[in-house]
Formats: sequence, structure tokens, C-alpha cells
Amino acid sequence: MRNEYRIIDFHELGIPSIEVYGNQFHYQDLYEIVGCKQYMTAFQLRAGSKSSEEFGLAVVGVINYDHKSLKELEDSLINGEEISEITVRIDSPERDLSLEKRGNLKYRGLAVSDIEKISFLPYKSGIEKHESGEKKVPNLIEIEVDSIGMDKDTLNQNYLASKINTGTNLVQYEKEQLIGITLAFNGGRIDSRLLKYLGYNERDLQDNLNIWKHLYEVKARRKQLSDVDEKNYHEIKNILSLEKMNKVIKELVNSGFTNSADESDKIILREIFRSIENFSPSILLHGKNQVYWDLTSYVHIALRHVKDYQLGTYKCKTPFPYKAIELESLIEKVLHRIEDEIKEHLIKGISNDFSRHGKMAVFYNEDHYHLRINSEGKLTQFHVVGS
Repeated sequence: MRNEYRIIDFHELGIPSIEVYGNQFHYQDLYEIVGCKQYMTAFQLRAGSKSSEEFGLAVVGVINYDHKSLKELEDSLINGEEISEITVRIDSPERDLSLEKRGNLKYRGLAVSDIEKISFLPYKSGIEKHESGEKKVPNLIEIEVDSIGMDKDTLNQNYLASKINTGTNLVQYEKEQLIGITLAFNGGRIDSRLLKYLGYNERDLQDNLNIWKHLYEVKARRKQLSDVDEKNYHEIKNILSLEKMNKVIKELVNSGFTNSADESDKIILREIFRSIENFSPSILLHGKNQVYWDLTSYVHIALRHVKDYQLGTYKCKTPFPYKAIELESLIEKVLHRIEDEIKEHLIKGISNDFSRHGKMAVFYNEDHYHLRINSEGKLTQFHVVGS
């Protein structure tokens, strides 16, 4: 330790808590005591200090380090180098603080010299890994649902309608689903007021292949396809499949990948095309203004950063330390860490993208993540920060 502290361990009294008092805390000492293991900590601030006037006499949270700062701290423990940082940033879950103040605390920080005492529980769950070495996304609970006898299309239509009724702004793929299902249920008819509300017109009904795909999917599940319907459905699926493949090919060209006789590359290509065929757009963060990803998002993220799909110049380019099947869950968990910040940005309706890069990268499960969300709520970039 650089400075002297009075440490009180309450374990002997049956209380799993530790308190640390100091006349002057040191940035590196805070890292060694609570920052390294990311303990949730209560920081008592000096009465009358600038920090206490802004945030109150105490704040609770986890010290927030960007990738560069974390690397410098880890190196300093090895080489004994002094780091004279005078501020510490804290990611606080306290709802008593406004979103603006929580943002100031997280990205600007408070003076280390304003800290009078800290108390914390010395506990953190370990990183779980698969036998193959990849991390497991923590706290995932799978619930099996018996869907026998359920009408998927009616449930989906009711779900999308309930979203509208509660003021949720549907994203494009949801609007296409709702229109397609409604057309299928009503023999090709739809209320013009609903169509207008969703931002479509009669011409869109003729030209939007996704709407027709959803219509034919509903009829197919109900065994209501005529011979003409079967032919049209087959053609639409082929066209949409080609569009998917073109997106993949474009990304492969960007990677510099060329036709290879390498059997391992062929296996990767087969895995890529299989994952593309199985992919469906989905909501990643719910709310009035939703965050989602579509095929373009998925192709851009997966081919560049999923270890099992990397080819060409993308090989080993900041690969996610998780299995490919856990990618969506990982993204959802990372977005949840900054949910309030994202919603605050989207609700303003400004044209600028929401992004978290550099010192504002999102820390989750011992990794930092960069991300970008456009003004419509679509995730356009997402990757782990390389070492």
C-alpha cells in the first residue's frame, strides 16, 4: 500500500463487511483494495468537499476503469510504477442520483482526496467457462415452454398490437410482421388507418417482400396455400435468401477473403451460411424506443468478431471470448449495463448515433466493449476491446 489505512474486518462479528479509513486514499490503493476485483463499495465523502456537494455524503458503486487505465494499473503492480491519478470514476446503480449525476460520476469521476472511508463486501462470483475455454454469459436461465397447441401467429399479432397500445415504437421488421399476419388473417385486407399509422401505403404492400413472406408463412402454417401461393412463396424465399447471401459475400470481400482450398476455411464458410439462414431480427433492449439488430447488423458483427466465423483479415480480430450461440445474450447483458443512458439518448429523438468507445467503453464480465446504435435504435457496431 502507498498510504496508511485503518482496516476493520467485521467477519468475526458475523458481518461480511470490511471498512477502510484513511487520511488520504491513493488511486492505486483503491484499485488493490476494491477496484481489481470490482467489489460493490460504499464511498463516504468528506463533508463540505466538492464531491459531497454534488453527489451527497455517500455514493455506492463499482470503480469504473477504461481499458487503457486498467492495463496501466495491472502493469504498475508488476513494475512498481507510481500512478498519480487524482480522480476515480464510479459506476453507481443509485436511483436517488439523477441520470446526469450518475453519468458525471461514471465518466468524469470524483476526487480521490474527497474520499474519507470505504466499506465493501469482499465477494465476487468467479468467471464461469465452458470446457472448451470460452466464457459463459453469466446468469442465463433457460425455461422450456411446451408450445403444442399454441397459435404462434395469433400470439405474435396480439403481442405486437399490445406494444402499440402501450406506446412502444415498433421497429421495421415488427411492422412487417404485423402487416403480413393481419393480411393473412383477413384474406388480404387491412385497415388503411393501421397501415398509415405503421408508415406504409398500398404500394408498399406490393413491393415489400418481407410482408409477403410473413403472409405466406402464416398461410403455410394453416395449410391455406394455393398453388399460386406456393409458387410465389417459393420465389420470395429464393430472392430473400439471395439477398442474405449477398450481404455475406460483401462482408467476405471486405475481409479480403478469397476462394480457398483450405478445408478449415470451408468448414467456417458452411458455419457462416448456416448461422445466416437461422438468423432472425430481434429486440435487444425493450422500451418505448427499442434497440434491435437485423441481418446487416449480425453479418457485420459476427463475421468480424465471432471466433468461429473469422476469415481473411478478420482472423483473430478482437474475437468475443464466448461461444457463437451466446452472442445475442452477451449483447443484451452489455446493453443492460447502460440501459438508462441508451433510453435517455433515444427518447430525445436526435439524429446522432449513441456510441460508447474509448474511455466510455462498457465494462462487463472483465472485458470492455465498444458499441454504436443509430437514431432508429439499430445496433450497428459491437465488439470487445482488444488487449
